[in-house]
Amino acid sequence: MRRIAPIAALIALLSMNACQQQAAAPATPTPESQPTVPVAASLDPNAATAASADPNAILTSIPTSAADFLARAVAYINRGNAEAALADIEAALAADANYAPAYYWRGVLNFATNNEQALNDFNRAISLDPKNAEYYHWRGRVYSWIDQVDAALADYTQAITLNPVRADFYFWRGAAYAFRQDQPPAIADYTKAIELDPTRADYYHWRAMALTASGQTDLAIADHARAIERSPDTAEYYYERGMTYTARGNIDLALIDFTRAIDLDATKEKYFYQRGLAFKALGNAEAARVDFQHSVELGGEAAKTELGQ
Repeated sequence: MRRIAPIAALIALLSMNACQQQAAAPATPTPESQPTVPVAASLDPNAATAASADPNAILTSIPTSAADFLARAVAYINRGNAEAALADIEAALAADANYAPAYYWRGVLNFATNNEQALNDFNRAISLDPKNAEYYHWRGRVYSWIDQVDAALADYTQAITLNPVRADFYFWRGAAYAFRQDQPPAIADYTKAIELDPTRADYYHWRAMALTASGQTDLAIADHARAIERSPDTAEYYYERGMTYTARGNIDLALIDFTRAIDLDATKEKYFYQRGLAFKALGNAEAARVDFQHSVELGGEAAKTELGQ
C-alpha cells in the first residue's frame, strides 16, 4: 500500500491551509494526493492565533514557550522550510517534553521520509492527548503506508468517532478498504466524504475507481465526469475514465480520454500503453505501434510484449 510522497509536495499541501493497470477494472491503490491538514486543528489556541496573526512578524519574534516555537515552525512549514521547522519543533519539545502538538507536527514532517519516527511521534502525541482525532488520522496514514491496514482502519475509525464531520477521515478510511478490494465499505466512506465536502474532485475520482472495480461502471462514469468537471486539467482523471470505458467495452470513448490524458501529460507510459491497446482493438495497428514505442521509451515493460507481437 506504500506510496511515499516527496516532503516538498507534502509541505506544499500543508501550506494550503490546513495504481496498477488492468484492462478489466482499474485497481484501487492508496491515493497519492494528500488532503490538506488544518493548522488550527492540531495547535493549541495560543499557537494557532500566533501562527495566523502576522505571517511575517512571527519569523522575527523571540519565542518564549513551546507554543511560540511551534507557531513559528508552522510558519516555516508554510514557506517550505522543513529544516527550520524541525529545529523549532525540537526547541518546542525542549521547552516542554509533554507538548503533544509538537510530536504531531514532527510526525507530519517525518511522514514522507521516516515512517518509524513518524509512528513513534504520533504514538506519543496520542498518549498525551487521546481525544485528538487528527492524531489518530495521521497515525492511520502511517499504518496505511507500511501496509498495516487493520491498524489503519482502527485509527481512521477512532478519528471518525472523535470527529464525525471531517471528510478526509472518511476518504482515507475508504482508501484503506479499497486497497483491500473491499469495495462496498470503501464506496460508503467515499460517499460520506462527498456529502461532507462535495467540492473535492479526488473524492469523486476515487469513488469512481471503487465503483469500476465493483462492476458499477455507469455510476463510475458519472463520478469520473464530476471529478473532471471540478478539475478539468488533471490527466489522471481522463485516464481512469478511459479505463472504465475500456472495462465496459466503449473503446472509442476510451481512446478519446486516453488522448486527452496524453495531451495534458505526455510523461506517463501507461497513458500511451492503454491508448495503444485501444488503437489495436479498433484495428489501427500503425497508431498502436507508435504508442507502444512511446510507452517503451518512457520505461513501460508491458508495451515491449505488444511490440514483439
